[in-house]
Amino acid sequence: MLDFTTQIDELSQASIDAACFEVMEKPLTVDGYGEIPKFKALFRGDTNQLLHVHNESYTVLSNETVINAQYDAIKKANISGDFDFNVTSLDDGRKLKVEVLFNDIVTEPEVGDYVKFRATAFNSYDGSWAYQNQTDGLRLWCTNGCTSADTIARIWARHTTNLNISSTVNQIERGLNIFQNQKELWDNYRSTKINVEQAHQFFKTDVVPVKSKAEEFAFNKKQVNILIEQLSQEISGLGRNKWALYNCLTHWASHTDVHKIPEAVTRDREQIIARAINSRAWAELG
Repeated sequence: MLDFTTQIDELSQASIDAACFEVMEKPLTVDGYGEIPKFKALFRGDTNQLLHVHNESYTVLSNETVINAQYDAIKKANISGDFDFNVTSLDDGRKLKVEVLFNDIVTEPEVGDYVKFRATAFNSYDGSWAYQNQTDGLRLWCTNGCTSADTIARIWARHTTNLNISSTVNQIERGLNIFQNQKELWDNYRSTKINVEQAHQFFKTDVVPVKSKAEEFAFNKKQVNILIEQLSQEISGLGRNKWALYNCLTHWASHTDVHKIPEAVTRDREQIIARAINSRAWAELG
């Protein structure tokens, strides 16, 4: 188990302990058929609850390994000693989120609007999330995650028993460098006026399009309406500019409490936003 410093309070330690349960691999058996070759089942060691069925080549990457690696990388990067280390176990332990928020690494896109630097790691036992480590910002005014075109920097990896700590350290340092230069980009967003109707079309074509045989340009009407309403609210507070549109998108990704697993929806939407703001349509707005 981890040897944490005073930066890890009792509540965080309890969350870490809850996420670090033993995972058992067993042959997959079916009543009446016996053992099924080339497959195995993962179970929680503490409750014997089935986590997922995988093929025999699947390698378990334990939550404890991911948590240790994230903490070791943060310490070795040595960019700040003032951070909150939060561990969240999701979907009955099938998914893991490790979020590190740096309290003294802050930028101010505009007066009174602060964004903190953040490093997040993900893992899963059900195959839904490959191991991922990403850095970005958290806008404190409205708790929006500040997704960027490369979110800000990230590592994706197949499951393995060994994680490359040096690679994660380098990624965190690169993410910090990008984060510290984000203010110039955000300033540009604030000074760029947008056409609202063009923004609405952007939602339809690049944020929530759906495949449809009946319609050539189909989109998720419910989500478009939510985005249009949120954009109106952001414009009221921030002006009719790209900063308002950007915060409309990040609000949509960050505020997902109505869903069964909000963190999973946020993670998926952040990937959508990262692609959308790297598109030609985004560049042509304003």
